[in-house]
Amino acid sequence: MSVDLLVNVTPFETRVARIENGQAEEIYIERERGLKGNIYKARVQRVLPGIQAAFVDIGMDKAGFLYAGDIATSKHGGGAYLSDEMEHGEEGESSEEAAASSQPRRNAPPIANLLRDGQELMVQVSREPIASKGPRLTSQIGLAGRYLVYLPYLEHTGIARRLEDPAERERLLAIAHAIAPAKGGLIIRTVAEGKAADEIQQDLDYLLRLWNDIEKRSKNAALGTLIHKELNLYLRVMRDYVDEEVEKIHIDSREAYESMKKFARRFMPEVAKKLYYYPGERPIFDVYGVEDAIESALKRRVKLKSGGHIVIDQTEALIAIDVNSGSFVGSRNMEETGFKTNLEAVHEIVHQLRLRNLGGIIVVDFIDMQEEENKQRLMEVLAEALKRDKAKTHIVQLSELGLVEMTRKRTRDSLGRMLMKECDRCCGIGLAKSPTTICYQLFREVVAEARAYPCEKLMVIAHPSIIDLLLGEENEGVLQLEGFLSKQISLKSDDSFSPDHYEVVLQ
Repeated sequence: MSVDLLVNVTPFETRVARIENGQAEEIYIERERGLKGNIYKARVQRVLPGIQAAFVDIGMDKAGFLYAGDIATSKHGGGAYLSDEMEHGEEGESSEEAAASSQPRRNAPPIANLLRDGQELMVQVSREPIASKGPRLTSQIGLAGRYLVYLPYLEHTGIARRLEDPAERERLLAIAHAIAPAKGGLIIRTVAEGKAADEIQQDLDYLLRLWNDIEKRSKNAALGTLIHKELNLYLRVMRDYVDEEVEKIHIDSREAYESMKKFARRFMPEVAKKLYYYPGERPIFDVYGVEDAIESALKRRVKLKSGGHIVIDQTEALIAIDVNSGSFVGSRNMEETGFKTNLEAVHEIVHQLRLRNLGGIIVVDFIDMQEEENKQRLMEVLAEALKRDKAKTHIVQLSELGLVEMTRKRTRDSLGRMLMKECDRCCGIGLAKSPTTICYQLFREVVAEARAYPCEKLMVIAHPSIIDLLLGEENEGVLQLEGFLSKQISLKSDDSFSPDHYEVVLQ
């Protein structure tokens, strides 16, 4: 598989696209520097024993949220309540280690025994603010390097679950135990595969120096102060997402190119040769078709090559995806048509999940199939397609209604929520009152106003489309209303009014 990274840098926005076999698969956007990974000197605002959590002030408008299971402690069985967020995306424990560490998280001690109102502590943002929610925090500080994540407060040694070779896992864990610092723990990252012990040791030395500097700054820092700022987007992508599959990294900013080259020479010398400055006049995202991919990712409906289509709706509760055969009739029977459309849809659905960065609960309504063999094959293809996705996913079996329930780990806002805003007219529901409905609502208000207040005549001021309807199809209703009220009703058009806004003026 051919993989390139594109880095588009402007004064107001940085964007990174992952291109796999010529197609944009993942988009990362940073307008304001993200919070994830930042470390703050904080103060506990309020402890909430009922939900085992606390609100924590980190000097921002929205307080952060800290769960009991995300509090580092040396008590209660060694205190290694290792958070899922500590995994830094795909980096983390094996599935066995994750299962073992999830039990103490569920059995974390009462938060009232761990925190008190007004207490000072150092916290790290583990999840960006999403919608109206503040950032999720952890006191299990984790400093990510190229090959390791250093955990200064936790005695824990783990390894990325994507490292599957048993011999390599054993070798890397042996290195981790050999170089383990006197205080803290380590997680071995995926990119450490095949690396020598001295390279991993150098990475650890850098992280230990960084932590020592953070501790010194925190001693004299005021509450709500940013102690450590995470790398910007293009350097984070270099650190976290450049693997052996990535062949080239194209950067359209000379300044960013020099910064990435300097970073690579110091921490990732093997990546320096993959960096290329793009000086072309045509925007780099246009050259690779990324702008078109972004535009299509903002639409509900996605066409399939066969003539079918899928419809994607993002709601507060879940992501709903509907598969339709559309104009595709190129099979012998309905079963075969549905099966072929579903197979094609699977790959497009996985592509759209990654491109749009959709997370949480996902329900897919596939076309109904009767044959068990086809259903089983569909689930196998879906599981195989999801292996390309670095986000953690879990699939529930196909139901009798043709529904597949699955979850995908939500790490940041989706592409749609980042680039779009709620419609001012429909308030996000996607529908607006019809002109006829507005006219009849207006008639009722005219009657109510005329009965409530004495007047000789009334004036209705509304959007031109509503006035045109009142003078046309609904003119008979206006005349009947004048006769019923024994009052004259005049109409006035105002372009500044929205279609669903009107005023009734008594005269």
